[in-house]
Amino acid sequence: MPIEPNFHANRVATKYDNLKVWKDKTSTLGIYGTEVAVDFDLCVGDGACIEVCPTNVFDWKGEGAERKALPSREHGCIYCFGCEAVCPKFAIRVSKP
Repeated sequence: MPIEPNFHANRVATKYDNLKVWKDKTSTLGIYGTEVAVDFDLCVGDGACIEVCPTNVFDWKGEGAERKALPSREHGCIYCFGCEAVCPKFAIRVSKP
């Protein structure tokens, strides 16, 4: 199932560095970011989003099988939606502020 469209309204936000992390009772890891949101429970860590992003929005978080694409610089997003298009698990949702 893809990232929940209304996660902002249906989850509680906490902080991780300069990002909000959105969690609910069913999420283990949560959704990192707001305008460029990555659901860490869905992300398979293949790095396709990192490779396709023209503005270097993403960094790796974690190591090995536990690594995920962290939208560290979501404010730099130009809304090309390339990351959404290449994500095999639909774990990314880009939304204009």
